[in-house]
Amino acid sequence: MTQLVDQPELALVRAPHRGTVPLEMVRAQKTAAAAFTLACSVSGLEDKEIYLALGIDAGYFSNIKKGKATLQADLVSQFCELVGNTIYPEWSAYQVGCTLVMVKTEAERRAELAEQRAQAAEAENRLMRQLLQGRVAA
Repeated sequence: MTQLVDQPELALVRAPHRGTVPLEMVRAQKTAAAAFTLACSVSGLEDKEIYLALGIDAGYFSNIKKGKATLQADLVSQFCELVGNTIYPEWSAYQVGCTLVMVKTEAERRAELAEQRAQAAEAENRLMRQLLQGRVAA
């Protein structure tokens, strides 16, 4: 028999619970560790599912939850996607007197502009038809 040595553990693939948490509850957290822990709890995922997917060590993950370490900035976006909420960065923003705002994607911005142009064209078309109908009736 061959013995398995250093066999990597596979991360579970489960969607997070995307429940909403009142902003007041997020802001009431006393520390970054508490906000991080809340974000993890709300997701409904087990710690193991989170740290394996992020590619961080279980001990480091535990230290983040205890407040002895912080989540690296380049992992925040991945963390939020993974847990299905923005509790952790929202808490951080609040610490400097800010709040998060969803930025529109370029596609959303273009779609809005196209919709505005279409509405303007429809209004112009309607006006032209009304003018033509007025001339014919006169």
